[in-house]
Amino acid sequence: MKRLNRRMDQGHSAFTLLEILAVIFIIAIVTAVLLPTITRTRGDTNWRVRCGSNMRQIGQAIQLYANENKGNYPRTFYVAGGNLAFSNDVSDSAAERNPFGDKSLPGKVGDNEVVSGIFLLIRTQDITPEVFICPSSNAEKDVYGKAAGISAASKTSFTDWRKNLSYSLANPYPDEAAVKNGYKLNATTGAEFAIAADLNPGVGDGYDVTAPKETSSSAQMQKANSRNHQGQGQNVLYGDGHAEFQQNPFCGSKRDNIYTVSGSIDGSVTTSKTVVGSPTWAGDSVLLPAWK
Repeated sequence: MKRLNRRMDQGHSAFTLLEILAVIFIIAIVTAVLLPTITRTRGDTNWRVRCGSNMRQIGQAIQLYANENKGNYPRTFYVAGGNLAFSNDVSDSAAERNPFGDKSLPGKVGDNEVVSGIFLLIRTQDITPEVFICPSSNAEKDVYGKAAGISAASKTSFTDWRKNLSYSLANPYPDEAAVKNGYKLNATTGAEFAIAADLNPGVGDGYDVTAPKETSSSAQMQKANSRNHQGQGQNVLYGDGHAEFQQNPFCGSKRDNIYTVSGSIDGSVTTSKTVVGSPTWAGDSVLLPAWK
């Protein structure tokens, strides 16, 4: 029996201290390599959730605005076929007048003002500037110049939309051809129509929203995704009120590219080289402003 136990002991030798330390060292190295990735992934997921929450709040504000304005979504003075404008705040004691309501007043909001239309949600629906900031972007909430007593009611737009706005909304200024083709931006929009999303990346700095096709690889799609999430995708608000994170921009009606003008009047061609322009058909989402 003693011989058998001795043989078993010899066949099951214990780990040495050096071997244990080597294992601990390897585990420490692996943890050091993987931890930043795990932390970043958790952070990205958290930012996407918070961004999606912003999208839903914007959607609720749009619906409230529509309820108070005969079903219409926010926009300023509309000239069919006119140029789109993307102005920062140009007000001067606008609280004493309504530059959105009277076109004859000095300092009025201009025609087809995309960003001022978005800012109407802050002026009229008590939605805070923080809601228009994606937590994973470099944008900063609008503090209205940090002047005492300044509020949204005395502003016509964001102080600097490139700093204070992380999201794009569907173009509310269609040309006459789009109107004849059934385009309407109001409470009757379809459930799959993209009303808003993370800021349109535009073209430049390694991004090109016009480059990929619907069949392009995921690596190519990253060039057309919002900069807010470093090309990984974007939160999108739909006509039925729900928000969803999409990994490519071909996520609108009929797989429409939500960041470009459609290449056809029936949605059979989902994208084009035109970023800033009028939609072409009823389900054509053209989310603006674009970063470049």
